[in-house]
Amino acid sequence: MRYLSLFFLLLVPSLLVAQQTFYQPFEVDSVAEPRGGLSYLGSFIQANLRKPIQAEALGIGGRVVLTGVVETDGSVSDIKVLTSLQPDCDREAMRVFNLFKAWKPATKAGKSVRQLVTIPVQFKKSTPFVYRNGVRIDYFGKDGKPLSADSSQAVYRRMTPLDTNQIPTGDVVVYERKNGLWNEYFRLLLVRKKHAQKNSSGKFQYTLGTQNYKQDWEGIRLVVDEDNKRISEAYYEKSMPVGPSLEFYPTGMVAEKGDKVDEKTVETAWYANGQIKHVKTFNKESPLSESEQITALWDSTGSQMIKEGNGRVTYRNREESNRDTTTSTMFIEEGNYENGFKQGLWTGRYEDGSYYYEEQYDKGVCQSGKAKSLGKDTVQYNEVLKQAEFSGGMSGLGKFLSENLHYPTKAQRANAEGRVFVSFVVCTDGTLCDYEVIKSVYRDLDEEAVRVVKKMSGKWTPGYHRGEKVRVKYNLPVNFSLH
Repeated sequence: MRYLSLFFLLLVPSLLVAQQTFYQPFEVDSVAEPRGGLSYLGSFIQANLRKPIQAEALGIGGRVVLTGVVETDGSVSDIKVLTSLQPDCDREAMRVFNLFKAWKPATKAGKSVRQLVTIPVQFKKSTPFVYRNGVRIDYFGKDGKPLSADSSQAVYRRMTPLDTNQIPTGDVVVYERKNGLWNEYFRLLLVRKKHAQKNSSGKFQYTLGTQNYKQDWEGIRLVVDEDNKRISEAYYEKSMPVGPSLEFYPTGMVAEKGDKVDEKTVETAWYANGQIKHVKTFNKESPLSESEQITALWDSTGSQMIKEGNGRVTYRNREESNRDTTTSTMFIEEGNYENGFKQGLWTGRYEDGSYYYEEQYDKGVCQSGKAKSLGKDTVQYNEVLKQAEFSGGMSGLGKFLSENLHYPTKAQRANAEGRVFVSFVVCTDGTLCDYEVIKSVYRDLDEEAVRVVKKMSGKWTPGYHRGEKVRVKYNLPVNFSLH
């Protein structure tokens, strides 16, 4: 037993040494590389990188160089800083590098092996500002243009309470300097709205951000969970979204990023392991069927199915079965893309045989289609998705509102005005249900908006999806103006 124990003591260190062995790039037959390519790894890093607020306040820019070992399962271990910028930036670079787990491992003698990689992470320079006691301070000239921190020429000063993760913690207050004194000019109120439903993790979600006097979003708007972890992020100027919008995985990794370019939005998406998923362009000016143009698409293994808008693709998604609504089945769709648009024959089927469709496309526009659900007749259609519509269209809707909307006396006396947003569902028989005020202005105005919307019930043509009537959710702005 004594010799056996000694044998195990000698064996364990040997195994640890074997597990710790890794190769340099020049020692392998094929080097480790990110699935999708190095350029998309760079895009992933920049999409996820969030400069620490102290570094951003100082305007610091520079490069952190990291090393790590790509494991045979595509993850990275033993991440170390080779070239430091400053501690908080180093930690952020390591956080983002650790999120990416979509490496194609190195091979040697026909086997996957561990390999050392070196990755630079670039932090862009930024305009310095003052960050003191949890408040960001920005200065502006008479023309409203930003000035350097602590500028003696400043006419306006903006105070933005932010925590170290740059999540707003209080009202944004703008001061105006007159006769050498700073006086409050206006403020944006911090709003935190609890969502009705919990997320998939069983936590409540909150919309968090600042609103102007019209209750329109101004500045950052976040959706966070109970722990203040980001779920989505967008930025508003003059009540309009500007800059990139982000959606996040529970790990904190960016799932989707939308960049506005002219009248289009370019959407980049990633799988949960960090591998690139797709690049799409949405044109809001195009008809619904032509609004989406796909540039590139990869499957979960890193194989590129669509390149420069061309290729054949198979989509697999889990859907509720038409055979048994308590179970799910795989929904498999197949077809070709040409120049970013669907072209020719597209088919879709539920794996359990409870649903099937067939469609013909020309430059992204459905020319004809037929679909069959279990126990129902085959339906023919020319539009995949047909929106629910008020009788008489948009002009009829406008006329109905102008004829039926009344301005409450109490609201007039209070000088209350603005747009109330009412959410409702158009049911398959044209009636309405599930009313909800999603943007309030004043109690009496909210109640009047809901009253008028309820009066529209039964005056709608239902929506259709592949020839079948479906419930459609609408958000309707109801405007109240005293001028």
